[in-house]
Order: sequence, then C-alpha cells, then structure tokens
Amino acid sequence: MSDTDQTAFLSALEEHLQTVVTGSVAEPLRSVDQSLGTVAALCQSAVQAGGKRLRPRFAYWAWRVSALPGAPSGPLVGLAAALELLHAAILVHDDVIDASEVRRGQPSVRAALAAGHRTDSGWGDAREFGDNVALLVGDLLWSAAHDTFDDAVATLPGDIARRTSTVFRTMRLEVLAGQLLELQAQAKRDYHAATAEKILRYKTSAYTVERPVELGLTLAGSASAATAATLGRYAGAVGQAFQLRDDLADLFGTTKTSGKQTGDDIRAGKPTELLGAAYELADDLDRSLLSTIVGDPAADQASIAEVQTIVLQCGAADRVGRRIADLVAVAHRAVDELADTADATTLAGLSEMLAECTELSFLPTD
Repeated sequence: MSDTDQTAFLSALEEHLQTVVTGSVAEPLRSVDQSLGTVAALCQSAVQAGGKRLRPRFAYWAWRVSALPGAPSGPLVGLAAALELLHAAILVHDDVIDASEVRRGQPSVRAALAAGHRTDSGWGDAREFGDNVALLVGDLLWSAAHDTFDDAVATLPGDIARRTSTVFRTMRLEVLAGQLLELQAQAKRDYHAATAEKILRYKTSAYTVERPVELGLTLAGSASAATAATLGRYAGAVGQAFQLRDDLADLFGTTKTSGKQTGDDIRAGKPTELLGAAYELADDLDRSLLSTIVGDPAADQASIAEVQTIVLQCGAADRVGRRIADLVAVAHRAVDELADTADATTLAGLSEMLAECTELSFLPTD
C-alpha cells in the first residue's frame, strides 16, 4: 500500500457521499415537492461543503494497520460515508442547540434558513423557522447515515458485521450522552474538572477518534489484542488532546482556524477543562468577571478579549497546553510500538493525524 491509497480512499468517499446524499435525500425531497429544493440543497451542502473528514481518516489508518494485502476498501468507504453523514447531522443539531450562526466559516444551516425566511418575508419568527427546519435537516441526514451504515455492513461476514454494528451503535449513544451531560452541566454552571473530562470523553474523544479507530480495526478483522490495545491508547490520547485543542481554538482562534465565531463556547457557558482551569487559577476579581461574561450570549468581542486575558494570565492556557503535550507524548509512544506491525506509510499517517489534531499555532506567543 502507498500513500496514494489514502487519496484514492478520500476520493471514493466524496463520490459515495455525493451519491448517497443526492440519491437518498435531495432527489426524493424534490420529487415530493419542488418547493423542498432549498432544504435538499442544504442537506447536500451540510455534507459536502468542507470538513476535514477526520473520522473517516482515523478509520482508514486503523484499518490499514491490520488489513490483509489486497483487502477491498469498499466496505470501509461505505462505513466512512456513514460516519460523515452522522457527523453532519450532529453538527446541524448542535448549531440549533448552541444557537450558532457560523459553521465551517459559512452560515450554519439554521442561520441560512432564517435568512431565507427574512428575504422571502415569511410569516412568523425567522429564527424559530430556521431552527425548526434545521432540526428536520439533521433528522434526514441522521436517517441517511444509518441506512448507509446498514448497506456498508450488509456484505460483510456475520461476525465482523455484528461487531462493527455494536461499535457504531455504542458510538451513537456515547455522543448523545456527551451532549446531554454538557447541557446538564451548562444548566448547573458546573465547571468542575471531572465534569468537563467526562463530557470530553464521550462527546469528542470517543466519537471523533476512539470509535472510528475501533471501527476501522474491527472492519479489518485480523488485529491482535496487543495491536488493538496499542491503537486504543493512541486513539484515547489523540481524542482528548483534540478536544483540549478545540477549546483553545474556540477562545483564541479565528473563524478560519475553528470554523466558528471566536468565543462561542464562552457565550454558551460550555463546561470545558480550559474554563474550569481558569475558574480554579484566577483570583477573586477575575473569577467574578468571568462569571459575568461566561454564559452571556450577547458577550461582544471586547468581553471575549477580557476572558482571553484572564485565561492567559492565570495560567489556564498553559495548563491545558501542557496536558496536550503529555497526551501527544502518549500517542507518539503508541505509534512507535506499532513499528513491528504497520508499514512506514501507515505510521506516518497516524503521526500526521496526531499533528493535525494538536497544532496550536493560533495561540498568542507573547
């Protein structure tokens, strides 16, 4: 296998995603009524407009670790498409939950729908219309994800199909549980480290890295217990580091680096480890100031800048940065342990994924 195999895999993935979202969602909607064309187009753009394809890529490299030479990649492409469709559905729903206006540097689905409602001088509240229709867009993509997964495993040997299905269903429940825990913590203004860590584990780490890696490995069907354990350590470390990096990017990055408005997590009062560290390390005056800004949906950029200053000066950003560095070291050791199992290209691919998920170039340097 060569590095060009990943390029071919991603190309096949994009083609399959286009086929699925067009044939299973967009065209059927238009066949019901041409007035649903706008919704159909938003379903397509939610899946096809950008995205790093992290989950498919993690599944791909894990599959490569133990896939037999010449193993067909068709089931992997179908599985990867299901992961992306599920991710697109969750992002559409997340933007409704978080009242987000921007996604991947563009208006979110809910925002685009609300804007269209205003342009058309629609009756009723434009924001409510946008949220309601966006929920249905997410539902359509959620359904397509599960149909696509079922098709992907339909031709697999029974045991592999069952184990792959179990992992997918577990991942599905975990990410929803993580979202529920986050909403509960927001309501209670619970910024304790243990709360943030549990949310991180289920909403991001397992969903973004650990389960996709497990899916790829399970699909390959020939990994030893030792290899699976080593990849599990890699995935757990990368997944945690990725969320911690995302928390920093939300506060210190730009729309270009995070795909969202700077400070959205602060406005939403999300219980992140970064915010928990700031509450722990800040002095009483700064802690009081944080309490007035965190959770305020109307917080302007000047207020977000004040939070940035507090997080930097109290050492919270440094603490999270050190934790990311420790997790990166764990992941690198795991990759080194795979040297006798995986080829050099696969090891490089795993290392590149780690570097991509943990780069911190957006942080202030002075």
